Amino acid sequence: MRATLWLLAVLGRVSLAAQVATDTTVTLTGILKAAPAGPSRWGLFLPAPLVVRGARLNWLVIEGEVRNIDNYRDRFVEMSAPVRLRSDSTGHVDAALVEPRLKERDPQVMVRRTVQLSVTQRATVSLAVEPSRFAWHDSTGGPSGVQPMLLFAVVNHGDTPIRVFFSRNEVFCVHVQSLEPDLVDTTWAVLGPGVPYFSIRMGDRYLGVIELPPPAAPRPGRYRIRVELCARSEYAAELTFDVTG
Repeated sequence: MRATLWLLAVLGRVSLAAQVATDTTVTLTGILKAAPAGPSRWGLFLPAPLVVRGARLNWLVIEGEVRNIDNYRDRFVEMSAPVRLRSDSTGHVDAALVEPRLKERDPQVMVRRTVQLSVTQRATVSLAVEPSRFAWHDSTGGPSGVQPMLLFAVVNHGDTPIRVFFSRNEVFCVHVQSLEPDLVDTTWAVLGPGVPYFSIRMGDRYLGVIELPPPAAPRPGRYRIRVELCARSEYAAELTFDVTG
């Protein structure tokens, strides 16, 4: 299985069961990113959709001024704001967060491990699956709208840069294995075209967000996932997640 690099970022989740009315104040977690198009410069991506008037929304635009918002670009954040709903003549519904208050957050379920290769080479590797418990289908058997993401990071705490040389543009290597018998054991590489080399300087972090495709965890059960830098497999982490339906 092959995938492409979705975004160097982090993100979060929100309950599928939440029903939101016009101008209701909500608190959500997700990834703050630049809007691909439209009048708003910013938006919040939700891997588990917000349910609004029966519609499942994974993207909410941000309206109004937000202090220092550029500092949070591509970060996992918590936002509190009124939700403003809009619908067009076809009944399509979208939503906006109005002048949200925000702060950076860790994902709800995350593992961290320290990698110490020498006295001067020390790093922290972290991994999360957002959401870590989800269903591909809702109670009616239709698509749930969940887009689970793998959140991987390497933070350099050493005294020298971490240098990585990629082969065939393969940046992240992912292995998903079912903990139930005879289900799935899948490995793929996430490609970063034009990224043959990078260096993580002291104090910096290298972030990746990778979409988890349905074929990697197709049926209900518990799965183990491992993510690593393809060219430096010592920088790796693993955890478990659950598919409920």
